Amino acid sequence: MRRDLRIALLAAGVVAGFGSGIHALGMRHRERRLAWERHVAALCVDAARGTAGQPPGRAASPGEAPERW
Repeated sequence: MRRDLRIALLAAGVVAGFGSGIHALGMRHRERRLAWERHVAALCVDAARGTAGQPPGRAASPGEAPERW
């Protein structure tokens, strides 16, 4: 009886552990994809504003021409 209980608990732990790992991998994939989308969106916004060559956090003033290479 005790052996059967141990086997059942061990099997349940294995299934729960694999399920948790698979879920964590899926969540990481989604977070990485969202981070990439945010990065690309920020690049597009910077390019549209003409601030692509400037350091982050420094926005061009309305009268200032964008920096050229």
